[in-house]
Amino acid sequence: MRRLLILVTALALTLTGCGGLAEVSQKGGTADRTPVTIELWSFFTGREKGVVDRAVAGFHRKYPWITVKHVGGQNDDTMIQAVRAADPPDIELGQVTEAVPSYCSSGAWQDLGPYLRRDHVDTGQFPAATAGYTTGGGKRCAMPMLADTYGLYYNKALLAKAGFTHPPRTWEELTRMAERLTVRNPDGSIKVAGFVPFLDFYENNAQTVTAGWNLDWYAPDGTSALAHDPHWRQMLHWQRKLIDFYGYRDLQRFVTGVGKEFSSQNAFDTGRLAISVDGEWRSSFIAAEHSGLDYGTAPLPNTEPAHYGSGYLAGTTVGIPKGAHHPQAAWLLAHYLATDTSAQVSMARGLHNVPTTKAALASPRVHDDPAFDTFLDIAANPRSVSVPGTPAATAPKEAVTGFIQKWQSGAVPDLAAGLRGAARQVDGQIHQAKEGTAP
Repeated sequence: MRRLLILVTALALTLTGCGGLAEVSQKGGTADRTPVTIELWSFFTGREKGVVDRAVAGFHRKYPWITVKHVGGQNDDTMIQAVRAADPPDIELGQVTEAVPSYCSSGAWQDLGPYLRRDHVDTGQFPAATAGYTTGGGKRCAMPMLADTYGLYYNKALLAKAGFTHPPRTWEELTRMAERLTVRNPDGSIKVAGFVPFLDFYENNAQTVTAGWNLDWYAPDGTSALAHDPHWRQMLHWQRKLIDFYGYRDLQRFVTGVGKEFSSQNAFDTGRLAISVDGEWRSSFIAAEHSGLDYGTAPLPNTEPAHYGSGYLAGTTVGIPKGAHHPQAAWLLAHYLATDTSAQVSMARGLHNVPTTKAALASPRVHDDPAFDTFLDIAANPRSVSVPGTPAATAPKEAVTGFIQKWQSGAVPDLAAGLRGAARQVDGQIHQAKEGTAP
């Protein structure tokens, strides 16, 4: 991801030093229905690309003069390189949520404000949390297409055996449950973990627990809030207490010995982990590979009882790159993928992701699995959040993760000082990105 930041900052310099990157056509919009072919780039491949292709086919039926060539298997690096080389596609689907605000501020993706105002598009139809990763530099250069939301998966049989009748709603309750649910082998090693508190294990990380701990990532002036928001210290002290219960070495041996997250040997799926942080897609893995698993889903615990039910959102975004040859037609496709209820629902069902319009979230067609409904409710919760993006793209997240890895291993003797150092690192990354030089 460091390479992505270098590309974004280099692109910012390129864009500020040149004029238009390509001759722009006004053809293909509703005002000029000249037949055009536009190119869509996405990261989807195989079956998942086919799901998006079906949605694109629906778009073509609505706008028959626009033909879409969908090129899958791309990533944010290749997209940025194409913009920098003045040969971009007409429309892009991004998967690195934290990077999108840097595309807005650098101009890599065009400001969609004029289109939104012209066509009277109500951005209030999107969950409020998505604004944090579709805007930047005072501009909205993207719209959400689908989302990932995060909650708890819990093994009902293991909880019942330990005397629990419901998932944890507070972090203190999670601690008690994790301790009682943990089973050790005769040699003291962990056989079944109640919960893994490492903030770099599977989907358990600082981003996904943001809502549960009410973490502020940035102050109003845009600087890092790590050293000033007491919730960070509260979270990390809680984490350390649970790590100490397990023993760092024993916990490390456990996580290195269980299956990879996206394998059929995932620790939760195989009954070696009683409670796990994960996204909505996990239920499809369980259905395909461990259909006999008796499990439930729930929001993450929360420090504020009134906030329980909220969560963290990230996801796929759609934008029109700088230099797109057919921006009017591209806008119609972007608008369709982001707001058409039928397209949203069909893609959500096919990709097992959460839709990102309130109408699609409420559709009965996506409410066919109680385990999945939890994540629809989290996405619709007005208190759900995303982590605001910065011009430094993914670098701040990586800096925070690096610091937490040191902390959880016991290599940070002074938490307050460590947080101040991490905050300075994040602020330096943001400053350098704004100046157009990569750290």
